[in-house]
Amino acid sequence: MSLSMRTVGRMFGLSGIIGVAAWLVDGTVMMGMLALIAACAATALVWAIAESSPFGGAIDLRAGTLLGHLGAFLVGMVSTLWMVNSLGYPLVESALTMLATVGTGYATYLWMEPNVKA
Repeated sequence: MSLSMRTVGRMFGLSGIIGVAAWLVDGTVMMGMLALIAACAATALVWAIAESSPFGGAIDLRAGTLLGHLGAFLVGMVSTLWMVNSLGYPLVESALTMLATVGTGYATYLWMEPNVKA
C-alpha cells in the first residue's frame, strides 16, 4: 500500500497552499511557516505509515555506517553549541531543536537513499 510519488508531491503542494493560506488569513509569516511545518509533518507521517516497511534495510549497523550515524550526530552537536555560544539560545531548546532537525533529516535520508549491501 505504497503511495506514488505523484500523490506525495500533490500532498506536499497542498502543504504549501495551506502555509500560504494561513499566512494570508493570520497576516504573519510565522503563522504561515508553522502551518507549513505542521502540514509537511502530517504529509510525512502519512507517507511513512503508507510504506510497507520504512525501516527495511535502512538502519545499517555495520562499523562504517555507524561512523556515518555518529558524524551526523556530531554535526548536530556542533550546530547546537554554535547556537548556544554565539547566538545566546537556551541550551535545552537548542539541543531539542538539533535532535528534531538533524534526526528527522537524517532518518529521511536513510529511508529514501537506496542501500547497496556487499
